[in-house]
Amino acid sequence: MASKPYWIKERQNPQLGVYYVGCGQISVTKAKKYEKPLYGHNVMHRFASEQEYNARIAELRDKGLMVQ
Repeated sequence: MASKPYWIKERQNPQLGVYYVGCGQISVTKAKKYEKPLYGHNVMHRFASEQEYNARIAELRDKGLMVQ
């Protein structure tokens, strides 16, 4: 069984602005569901490994961006 990719959701909320949510390891099907929120806009960023995922989260935080 192939492992699931890691995902970071880029949340573009009209009231709160842009922020990021680490979703961890989820299926492609579930990630696609996150792309269609009821309000605002989401972009899902896929990572093949946990190391790439964690490095991107650290990079976003280093830039002063909000990551949940």
